[in-house]
Amino acid sequence: MKNIINSDIAVSESISFALTLAIIILASAMVFYAGVPIMEKSQSTTHFQEMERSFIFLLQNIDKVGYDRAPIRNIELKMKGGRFTVSHESMITIGDIPFDLGSIEYHYDEKTVAYENGAIWTKYPNGEVIMFSNPTFSIGNVTTIPALQLIGQYEIGGEGNVRIKSIHQSSSVWPLSPENGNVSLVINSSYYEGWFEYLNKMRENGVICDEPDRISKSVSCNINTSVVNVDFNQIKIQIE
Repeated sequence: MKNIINSDIAVSESISFALTLAIIILASAMVFYAGVPIMEKSQSTTHFQEMERSFIFLLQNIDKVGYDRAPIRNIELKMKGGRFTVSHESMITIGDIPFDLGSIEYHYDEKTVAYENGAIWTKYPNGEVIMFSNPTFSIGNVTTIPALQLIGQYEIGGEGNVRIKSIHQSSSVWPLSPENGNVSLVINSSYYEGWFEYLNKMRENGVICDEPDRISKSVSCNINTSVVNVDFNQIKIQIE
């Protein structure tokens, strides 16, 4: 009996269990606090990539309304934070004629995906602009340049489904006669660096661009061509 009373076996087992439980709790806490931010970052990256792909369908809707003269097209997108805006800060000037453009933008996690004049742009926190889907400029002896003006003032944020309506307003073709076979092209846009990269790749088609102007957020080019047609479309945008 005396040996049983003085035994430390039970105490040792209790201490071992307590230490093991403490280690498990500490390890779980470390995994939780380290893993949750990584998981949230992964989810936000996945959501932004899904929105980039969804903008392809938005682009197709606007093309249908603009180029095919469809009266209206709808698309429903799912937001998980961030905000949608319709911006009116962009313009394209062909020769001496300016055309207002506009853009549909989704701002999320310090990044932006935007539709503007037939193209989709992604802008990162460091200011870098990547073309996710290229516009439909046709450069050659007969040059066709799109000019899609977006009409409407909207800004919506939060979470849930968002419906974007594209409604046809007007369409017209502006024929221009280049002087001495050349016409100037200036684009003012928040995505001017992306526009420069796109147009600068058309050197073999007779497009010569100056270095982009960071102050005015613009790119200026000269196009060697005989005929220029500006496909001008006005499209009303509603975000609900």
